[in-house]
Amino acid sequence: MNPLNQKIGEIIRQKRVAKNMTQLQLSTLLGYESTQFISLFERGLSKVPLNVLGKLSVILEIPAKRFQNLLVADFKNKLQTEMRPR
Repeated sequence: MNPLNQKIGEIIRQKRVAKNMTQLQLSTLLGYESTQFISLFERGLSKVPLNVLGKLSVILEIPAKRFQNLLVADFKNKLQTEMRPR
């Protein structure tokens, strides 16, 4: 499992629960017909598309900067790992 997807999923679940919102309600607001996508996102099993992260930021009142910081930190870590001399 991807640690970034897990962290983002955890944030989404926590905020959704704090707002007393079901996965179905959130799915509907995002335009999905099924809760499957929300379930996959929250469990960290699927990457959340960037446009969906933007919508989630608004719906769940999560500062977009929080997601941006996670994405940038993950990218920097990958760069450092990949560019390390071997």
